[in-house]
Amino acid sequence: MWFMFLAIITTLLLFWQRVSFPIEEPKGTSTYSIIIPARNEEENLKRLLPSILDSKSEQREVIVVDDHSEDRTRATAESFGVTVISNPPLPEDWMGKSWACYNGAKIAKGNTLFFLDADTWFSKHGPEKIIQYAEKKGRDALVTVHPYHYMHSFWEKLSSIFHLVVFASTGITTIVKDQISKHGGFGPCLIIPAETYWKLDGHQAIRSEIVEHLALARRAETRGIQTYAYSGRHVVNMRMYEASLKAVAEGWSKSFASGAKTASPWMTAATILWITAMISYLLNIPEMGWWSVIGYGILAFWLQRTLREMGNFKWYDALLFPLHFFFFVLLFAYSLLKTFFWKESTWKGRNITRKNKRGSS
Repeated sequence: MWFMFLAIITTLLLFWQRVSFPIEEPKGTSTYSIIIPARNEEENLKRLLPSILDSKSEQREVIVVDDHSEDRTRATAESFGVTVISNPPLPEDWMGKSWACYNGAKIAKGNTLFFLDADTWFSKHGPEKIIQYAEKKGRDALVTVHPYHYMHSFWEKLSSIFHLVVFASTGITTIVKDQISKHGGFGPCLIIPAETYWKLDGHQAIRSEIVEHLALARRAETRGIQTYAYSGRHVVNMRMYEASLKAVAEGWSKSFASGAKTASPWMTAATILWITAMISYLLNIPEMGWWSVIGYGILAFWLQRTLREMGNFKWYDALLFPLHFFFFVLLFAYSLLKTFFWKESTWKGRNITRKNKRGSS
């Protein structure tokens, strides 16, 4: 019985806080620059750039950094009338995405820098809402946003526990959020005042880090800069993987363990305790009788409360959480083997392991 109580208590404590981006009516902003590192992103740019340009703004500039693409990334970006630059050859001690972001920042004219992955897209007035919030926080603030995950298949919904762990590792969902001195950050979307960015030495300071924007957020915190992290619900979105089990498994196995290595030790321990409690509860359900049904309902309800802020999860997805947990455990074990023992990880056609830091954007 105590397995069930531990699972419920750890779930409530770890996922107490709301994480949706705080929405206000968009108003005027100062100048800002959206910087998009892009390697072979022709198709994604066709979705992202119209969502940026949907509303006209003289305060905004868009910079696409073409990172040696082999498709029509550059031509596609130019067709939308945005600024396009070619990423210079990658120095030996830089990761590719950081190098592209850094070179985009060097030519940016905006008062605020908005670094954004190419495989995202905005909700209506999304850029203005995010910039407005960031400007309200002042110069000594950094904002990261995890795009809201749109999924179109059963297999994609197996990402649920991975999302929960990613958010839990930042500390922003826990009941003691305000007592945690350092939070994590998210990679796809980072906003920072240009003046503050250069005071931190920008991406040059974290040039060899694989999880670059988490590293930049932590560097900011050590310099007394307040960091904020949210889900991108109603402001910025993504679709991570294709609608197949193979795509979901390969996608998460390539990226998840690398991020886990950089997570806070305390939040990692709390997350491990939660996962252990949940798995123990699931394995002991047959011995609990009707009590297990009550516990199951509570857990499903609370998980759905959190998941709906992270992606288009439905109530029946939360009812399938045992399947999602076992998928997570199997895939995470496989990812750990690849990351810590086989030393193999690639993205966009390039190797991103520590042995070869010439990673991609």
